Amino acid sequence: MLGQHPGELYRLKAESRAQQRPRQTHNVAPPSPQSPSVASSVLEEQPVSTGETRTAVPSLEKPSASASESEGTWGEQDVGGPVRDRMAVDDYQTIRRELSHLTQTQLEAPPKRYQAKLSRTRTSESKASESSRSQPSSESTRAEDLEAGDAGAMAEKDKEFELGGFIREGHFERRTEEGQSAKKVGVVFKNLTVKGSGSSAKTARTLPDALLGTFGPDLYHIISGLVPALRRHKAGETRTLINDFTGVVRNGEMMLVLGRPGSGCTTFLKAVANKRSEYAAVDGEVTYGGITAAEQKKHYLGEVNYNPEDDQHFPSLNVWQTLKFSLMNKTRKRHRSEIDFVIQALLRMFGISHTSKTLVGNDYVRGISGGERKRVYVAETLATKSTVVCWDNSTRGLDSSTALDFANSLRIMTDVSDRTTLVTLYQAGEDIFKLMDKVLVIDQGRMMYQGPASEAKQYFINLGFHCPDRQTTPDFLTSVTDAAQRLYRAGYELSAPKSPVEFEKVFRASDAYSKVLADVAEYESYLRDTDCQDAQQFKLSVQEQKSKTVSKKSSFTVSLWRQVLTCTAREFWLVFGDRPTLYTKVFIIVSNGLIIGSLFYNQPNNTEGTFARGGTAFSSILFLGWLQLTELMKAVSGRVVIARHKEYALCRPSAVVLARVLADFPLIIVQAVIFGVIMYFMTNLDVSVSKFFIYLLFVYITTICVTALYRMFAALSPSIDDAVRFSGTALNLLIVYTGYVITKPQLLGQKIWFGWLYYVNPVTYSFEAVLSNEFAGRIMECAPSQLVPQGPGVQPEYQGCAQSGAQVGSTSVTGEQYLSSTYDYSRSNLWRNFGVVIAFTVLYILVTVAGAELFQFVKGGGGAIIFKKGTRAHVPSGSKVADAEKGGESGDSSVSSGEPQTEKVEESSTPQIAQSDEIFTWTDVEYSVPHEGSQRKLLNRVHGYAKPGVMIALMGASGAGKTTLLNTLSQRQTMGVVSGTMLVDGRPLGKEFQRITGFVEQQDIHDGTSTIREAIEFSAILRQERHVPKEGKLAYVQEIIDILELGEIQDALVSSLGLEQRKRVTIGIELAAKPSLLFLDEPTSGLDSQSAYSIIRFLRKLSHAGHGLICTIHQPSSLLIQQFDMILALNPGGNTFYFGPVGDNGSAVNGYFSQRGVVCPPQKNIAEFILETVIKGGKREDGRRLDWNEEWRNSQENKDLQAKISDIIASRGKLPPKQIDTEYEYASPTWLQTTMLTRRMFTQHWRDPSYYYGKLFVAVLTGIFNGFTFYKLGSTVADLQNRMFTSFLILLIPPTVVNAVVPKFYANLSLWTARERPSRIYSWPAFCTASIVTEISISILSGAIYWALWYLPTGLPASAPAAGYVFLMTLLFFLFQASCGQWICAFAPSFTVISNILPFFFIMFSLFNGVMRPYAQLPIFWQAWMYHVNPSTYWIGGVVAATLPAVQQVRCAPHEAAYFNPPPDQTCAQYAAAFVARHAQRGYLVNPADTEGCGYCPYATGEEYMRTALNVRAGDKWRDCGLFAMFC
Repeated sequence: MLGQHPGELYRLKAESRAQQRPRQTHNVAPPSPQSPSVASSVLEEQPVSTGETRTAVPSLEKPSASASESEGTWGEQDVGGPVRDRMAVDDYQTIRRELSHLTQTQLEAPPKRYQAKLSRTRTSESKASESSRSQPSSESTRAEDLEAGDAGAMAEKDKEFELGGFIREGHFERRTEEGQSAKKVGVVFKNLTVKGSGSSAKTARTLPDALLGTFGPDLYHIISGLVPALRRHKAGETRTLINDFTGVVRNGEMMLVLGRPGSGCTTFLKAVANKRSEYAAVDGEVTYGGITAAEQKKHYLGEVNYNPEDDQHFPSLNVWQTLKFSLMNKTRKRHRSEIDFVIQALLRMFGISHTSKTLVGNDYVRGISGGERKRVYVAETLATKSTVVCWDNSTRGLDSSTALDFANSLRIMTDVSDRTTLVTLYQAGEDIFKLMDKVLVIDQGRMMYQGPASEAKQYFINLGFHCPDRQTTPDFLTSVTDAAQRLYRAGYELSAPKSPVEFEKVFRASDAYSKVLADVAEYESYLRDTDCQDAQQFKLSVQEQKSKTVSKKSSFTVSLWRQVLTCTAREFWLVFGDRPTLYTKVFIIVSNGLIIGSLFYNQPNNTEGTFARGGTAFSSILFLGWLQLTELMKAVSGRVVIARHKEYALCRPSAVVLARVLADFPLIIVQAVIFGVIMYFMTNLDVSVSKFFIYLLFVYITTICVTALYRMFAALSPSIDDAVRFSGTALNLLIVYTGYVITKPQLLGQKIWFGWLYYVNPVTYSFEAVLSNEFAGRIMECAPSQLVPQGPGVQPEYQGCAQSGAQVGSTSVTGEQYLSSTYDYSRSNLWRNFGVVIAFTVLYILVTVAGAELFQFVKGGGGAIIFKKGTRAHVPSGSKVADAEKGGESGDSSVSSGEPQTEKVEESSTPQIAQSDEIFTWTDVEYSVPHEGSQRKLLNRVHGYAKPGVMIALMGASGAGKTTLLNTLSQRQTMGVVSGTMLVDGRPLGKEFQRITGFVEQQDIHDGTSTIREAIEFSAILRQERHVPKEGKLAYVQEIIDILELGEIQDALVSSLGLEQRKRVTIGIELAAKPSLLFLDEPTSGLDSQSAYSIIRFLRKLSHAGHGLICTIHQPSSLLIQQFDMILALNPGGNTFYFGPVGDNGSAVNGYFSQRGVVCPPQKNIAEFILETVIKGGKREDGRRLDWNEEWRNSQENKDLQAKISDIIASRGKLPPKQIDTEYEYASPTWLQTTMLTRRMFTQHWRDPSYYYGKLFVAVLTGIFNGFTFYKLGSTVADLQNRMFTSFLILLIPPTVVNAVVPKFYANLSLWTARERPSRIYSWPAFCTASIVTEISISILSGAIYWALWYLPTGLPASAPAAGYVFLMTLLFFLFQASCGQWICAFAPSFTVISNILPFFFIMFSLFNGVMRPYAQLPIFWQAWMYHVNPSTYWIGGVVAATLPAVQQVRCAPHEAAYFNPPPDQTCAQYAAAFVARHAQRGYLVNPADTEGCGYCPYATGEEYMRTALNVRAGDKWRDCGLFAMFC
């Protein structure tokens, strides 16, 4: 990009295009041969051959007012200034000189030098330009400065040859010897036709569909996705999205693509960018300087890019890191030393140097502003060195000034690097349009016009259309495609084309189309004559930019290993960029390490601690792995960015996978050391250096292995819900089949159903290694309580030990004996196990790599409009053709809201809706919030009023306090201090004020599963006065739907609607309440110009019907602002600088400012004028700067306003007050609120089946594995333990289920707190009741399924009392899972707090119930309280008390009995009967008549085991049931 003299670059571009045809240029005048350096420094306005003068780069020689205005910024208060072509070229020359110096010195200087040098080597020309912006300067001063700049430029002229060599080596991008970009290709599209598959409407998928599809269509789609050969290829319904487009966009040109949402703009851009996978067919030809689309896709992937409207970045990276990552993957190793210098140059070029160390951020992570993020997007694209770039509505959400800065950035990028740029912009201003070379107008996939931007307006005027005064050219061109908004010139009403087909036919017969064909033919002739020289140079440049180790056929610049290293660095940037999450994770590890360590604190070294040491080893190797479930969210949420980086050819997805593994090595070792040290020494494991490090090693590699397993599921799962479901189930299987819950001999010898899972479970090998490592070489004395027999007359030499592995007559047990007898483990397998875990890890990583490369789950856009079942799914007639990827995109309105309405119809459709004569006044309103220990004032003495029939536009720069004032007036502030007087008809606001006023949120927050009619009915029924009958409310809803022109799609789900439609629904929901006053926050933000006008026109209709409206507005065109009656304009700090009428064509506003010496130009948008004027300030005749805040405070208009407010208060205060029955805080009774909300929530779960489906999935899968793993349990001691464990395993379900409950409840809670509680639709008792009731049915169903699949196969008691009790407890448990997730979410103020609470909850819930550590062995601290307040204690206790007494006779297996020899001449009974009867009081002698090898079984009945080992008594089961029910 950088390094060539700009004057020469622009001259060559101008000469090249002059040979082809006259065209408008945005570059500077060509330098004269006599003074090349002066020509390169002085940038002038260039007259174009068409006769129209266009300003692209403002002149440094004569800075005019218009130039100054175009460079000012008023939209963003926190940006570093506007993007200026002049400054960009200054920095461009600076880079050129710096890179030349780098070549001369052979890159010996350190990179930091470049950063400092950039700021020092700014030319005097640049300094002069900065001075000219801040203060008046004389002509001679400017001349001297320019000469100084020229001297610097001439001093570098002799080094041009060195610079050429430097660029050719690929430091940034290669240039030819003539100074042109070597990577320049134009785009030719011939007969381009794109077809989409399927209909643009479909019915909603419900819970039965999801259940039936599990083993049918869904399973087929999953398998065919893995095996493409199994896919069925059948000819289905298709629709034409783009119809036979032909044209050319040359390098260095910008084409603006205009059309209403759904017209095909996005489809066209994607087709040009070679993104074709989501379409049914793409016919025709698209070439890039002679390179075919197939060749581009295969070998030059990153050279043609499509950029969607949303900024796709990692929010935890700062701006510097974001750009550095791109450059490191696009720069050869030998040239990496100047990357930092180039980054700084890019930041300066786009005016964002001050943001370099600031997080990029997003909607949830605070970072740079929206305008700055757009500039980062452009800079990143420039850094990727792509040649053809398509931008899709990238100014969405930006104010007009920031949008102009963005367009200027694109112009700079196109000019400086000779790129080919295509862009779609909604609500594009005239200044943006002037930056374009060509324009393409599309309607329903038909080409209505293509050609020079300067000729487009006249073309449509000649067809018979009229462009009103002050309407921008883009708005005019787009309005022609809308039958409701196009205007005809007199006499052309019948002859002008009407339909898209007619427009296309007229255009194809016009001279404009002939010029397009001639332009294409001329460019193709140029390619043939030059033998595609541009393409050859392009290919050569791409090859020279690559590292030597990269294949010539690869689209990537650096090798896979280099990509992995760069991605690894980014992983560390991401970790340390999100400090709160990092600190939270460390806190969780430390705190839970202390908790688990205290559970197994100071385990005895005798045989009493054997089982507990197994629990310690089990917890050690699994806890960190369980904690790594958070990696799922990172792996899935980052897909969009990773997919974009693949398309940019920055890095392969496999490189990201491998980089995350590399980053895990140091990160997980820190976690393992912290947790391992705490656990090892608190639990009194064997203090041996070798054993300690082996323990840490296996904790470490197991965590890495389990993390790799999670990422594998993430790579193979379409959504985060699927990934969590599969990973949670896999984790449960890892736990069950480790060999701890069920030992290895049992799994392999008895559990024939799923015992084989032991071998494919990597955790089993780690568990064997850690446990055998701990017990190796250990000799454990028998605990006194385990000596058999005991009591009077017992001789020590004739005692045995009731411990597995003990030898006959021995009172000690070696670790090897215990391991061999109990687990069939051996320490000799230690390093074999290490190798197996490594092998599993490698396997998971390889599958993840394959999945990342082969599967693409990132959707290209939205889908069809979704209708509820039982209705006719159809597309409104106004939009039979739509963008396939934008059919229901949240950010786009892909279909018309209904039939085009003529002005005559609109006038006749004035709504007959609720009217009000109340007048709302506010005086001296102030609002302050805490800020850095003091109060920061956001509103300062704001006055005003709103009355029926008056539409008020609330305007101001970003940060001026528009939304703050709107929230304050509507009584929606939840923090800070509000002061001032707000009255309705001269009386204080009543408690019903929020209910009887409407507030239209900017974000359009809705329950996405409701239909349009259901959403509006819900609002009407609950918000209209309670004395109004339901039939009347529903009739009013029908009227609202008709007014909103939503009748054809009234049964469509809100989530599938486009932006304009959803905005209409939001307005309809508020209108349904019959509000006396309507507040609207940015109702046109993100809409195209026609949709914005449609919304404002509709609001105008409401105003005529008697509503008062206060509306903040961001990008008002001249036509939009004329729809308002009054303007309330704020400056930053919440200071009013104007409140008054708009006037005809802004005459009233212009009158106010003209009295103070500032006049709006005739064609200037009055809204932009007042904001730009105030931001830039003004001067009095005496030269003093105007303070517009003070001007307003001292103006006669302000005095008149305050007098009018006083008159309103006095006159309206005399009216009789409202009836008392209207002063309810909630219009409807609580019972009606509850029933309506319950119905809506049931519908929500029915139409969004993933939640209920997930619960059923977990219940079925866990029930099957639990039931058939413990199939037909017997009556051995091991079976007693298994009866306890099979009950215990239900505790593995909550982590999966609760993690599904929390986001669902949180989403509903957010909807209530953000919109429905402030509007007083329903109260918190109704919300809580409905949330609980909707969980009951699915909890009962999933609990019953789990019980049937688990209880019956295990062989637990089939008697009605036992089975019925366990069934009841199971249902209660599933209810408990839902309720505990809800109350945790309800009490937590944020998701961060929830993420901190859940690990503690699950640890406490699962471990402190007497199973993992028997009650008698619990530390006294936990035994005293935690054991008793843990709900799982009572669930396990109750189920065990109901099932274990059924085992009337325990049959010890041979290895389960304790063996000892009696004294000579005594039988076993004679020697030990007294011990069994009086001392032990449990168990029995296996062979009482024998005289040697006496066997003692520690338990004779299940009740004995229950009482002694579990601290559970049969009589407590109903007590436990009641206590557990209380937790539900």
